[in-house]
Amino acid sequence: MGSPPRLGLNSLSFRHALPNPFWIGPNTAFVLAIFGVLGIYCEFIWPGRVFQGLLGAAALVTGGYVLYRQSPSTGSLGLIAASALLFLAETIWSTRFIAGVLATAALAAGACTMFSEPPRIGPGLAIPLSCVFGAITTALASIARRARRNKWSDIE
Repeated sequence: MGSPPRLGLNSLSFRHALPNPFWIGPNTAFVLAIFGVLGIYCEFIWPGRVFQGLLGAAALVTGGYVLYRQSPSTGSLGLIAASALLFLAETIWSTRFIAGVLATAALAAGACTMFSEPPRIGPGLAIPLSCVFGAITTALASIARRARRNKWSDIE
């Protein structure tokens, strides 16, 4: 009898050599990523309080890393990128919430179609969480746009 085959880092990719956290699935990772972005929003709204920004960044990085390790589909990443661009458009131009609604729909669709095989992000979690995130982001974009408009009217 020979010795059992040795598996080293050379035979496996670095991505598969790291232990997969057993308690973080795609649902938890998606929630972490969304709460991470909201934590970073809080840091922008209330600057100087470092805790929200650090906690948000840590949650976003952790959630994003776990989602990355499960090989998301290219189409879903495109939908999420389109969602980010639409949220940005909502912040810059007055789109009357159309870009915000489209961004929310793209985020929900991207989250629901992120993985082709189980475990997946459940639609029962992805759609409501995307709607809450989209409502918060669209409202903050509207408030920021109004504040920017009022700032320039006060200067003249």
